[in-house]
Amino acid sequence: MSMLEYVPIPYFLVDTEFNILEWSQQSGHLFKPSANFLDLVDVFSQEKARKFLSLRQKDSRELSVDEPHDEQTLVQSRGQAIQKVELVMQTNDSPYSLFECLIQWDSDIGHLVCIRQDERIQELTNLVQDHRKRLADTDFELLEQKERLEKSLQKIKQLSASFIKLSSKVGLIPLFGDLDTALVAENTSILQNFAHEGNYTTLLFDFGGLDILTTEGIQAFAGFMQSFYLMGITCYIIGMKPHHTAALKNRTFGDQIIYMNNLSEIIAVNKNVS
Repeated sequence: MSMLEYVPIPYFLVDTEFNILEWSQQSGHLFKPSANFLDLVDVFSQEKARKFLSLRQKDSRELSVDEPHDEQTLVQSRGQAIQKVELVMQTNDSPYSLFECLIQWDSDIGHLVCIRQDERIQELTNLVQDHRKRLADTDFELLEQKERLEKSLQKIKQLSASFIKLSSKVGLIPLFGDLDTALVAENTSILQNFAHEGNYTTLLFDFGGLDILTTEGIQAFAGFMQSFYLMGITCYIIGMKPHHTAALKNRTFGDQIIYMNNLSEIIAVNKNVS
């Protein structure tokens, strides 16, 4: 009984034609009995096996580390050339299994080992799948966070234009933040419904809490004011600041809008309408 039987990996002792002279017990467990190593190799990998594993003239002597060689197929180990290649082989449990095969020649005798790569590939596949899952979970979490943020911003915009009832006919709408398209869009329907359902005839829009008036916001707000005019509601703009007036240069919210900054005038409007 040869001691090679107890080599703890799939091992073959072959001649230059790849005839199997001896093999380890691990080889016997993994592969079907065969007289030639190439019979265990998938038909489409056999030519590759011959090319990269065959005995070479250089392999019968020691190679200098500085001597040119194919880096993909030769590994320097104590000056000896070890040839390696990945092959698809037929095992007892699968007709297609990937192995890394390494051979070192000693004269006309080759010492060939086969290291299964299927498990490594499966591990890498599992890692990739886990990574994809984590990315998908992260994307979903980011999407949820984005949706929550958008809802929060939407709510903030809605709260930036509250409706205060001053009397049965007069409503006060304080505005906060920047006058932009988002502020107008988020509050148009809500404020129109308040005004319509309450049968209001006069609305006071307080600009005291506004900072920037954007060009697009001015245009959107002008259309907003026009909708109240068509509803028969008189709109007043109060609390304008100097930089608001500068932003409105050569622009307007509409000819139907009344501007007031004097508190007594505003109180008088409320009394007269009430």
